[in-house]
Amino acid sequence: MVQIICLANSKKYGDRCIAGIENSTGKWIRPVTNLEHGQVPEEMCLVDNEEPRLLDILEIPLLDTCPGYEYENRLIVHGKWQRVGQASITDILQYCEAEILHSQWQTSVPISFLESLLDRQRRTLQLMRTTKFQVDYCKGTRKWEASIITANAQTIRAKITDLALIDKLNQGTTIGNECLVTISLGQPWRKTDLDEFACWKLIAGVIELSKSDLIWVEMQRLGWSLAQGRSYLHQTYNKRSRQELTSTEITEFLNYLKSLPTPSNITV
Repeated sequence: MVQIICLANSKKYGDRCIAGIENSTGKWIRPVTNLEHGQVPEEMCLVDNEEPRLLDILEIPLLDTCPGYEYENRLIVHGKWQRVGQASITDILQYCEAEILHSQWQTSVPISFLESLLDRQRRTLQLMRTTKFQVDYCKGTRKWEASIITANAQTIRAKITDLALIDKLNQGTTIGNECLVTISLGQPWRKTDLDEFACWKLIAGVIELSKSDLIWVEMQRLGWSLAQGRSYLHQTYNKRSRQELTSTEITEFLNYLKSLPTPSNITV
């Protein structure tokens, strides 16, 4: 059994694509089946008759084998999936990356390039923080897409495959700009017989960040420890934690942190 923090539950050929960070190693894992595209049937991944949710800590029976071109793939074996806990935003911030994978290609990566890489270089999953998340509904394809700007000012536009987010968008819910986004490469595909097979970039998981979450993000950027944060709150508001702050104080504290420059000894 392998434990992962679920960071993607997306639609894949009518079934599911689940992915996350392994608790013990910090490495990405994508559980796959022997079906043509590795997709996971919905009934296989249900936990207590529910779909896996982002930040769920899942225990999944997996082999060490890696079918498919993707380095992160692990084959699912017989056994019951279990939810053994819930991760927090602070648990996963350390896995955010500054640079978009294969950024020399804006929307899709040629499969010939990926197959030319060593196995461990065939990465297809990553977690990014966004400062802008603009959603559009494409009437031609009847799909939701998003244009995002990362914390490192890189841009990407991709189709949204996050099932929970698609449901929210269909219900008219507005998504904030500051999010943690799982970007995944899809299966090789080409538009016409004249095109090269390529793996398209997909938005497979989206976690909106609250102002309280963003305080922790900014503290990490500044290199503040928990003790430093508590000291500031005590001196400024006579309070011990973010949970005790009013909504006005949370906004004020967040804006103060954002106004501080990144220390020269910290890389973001």
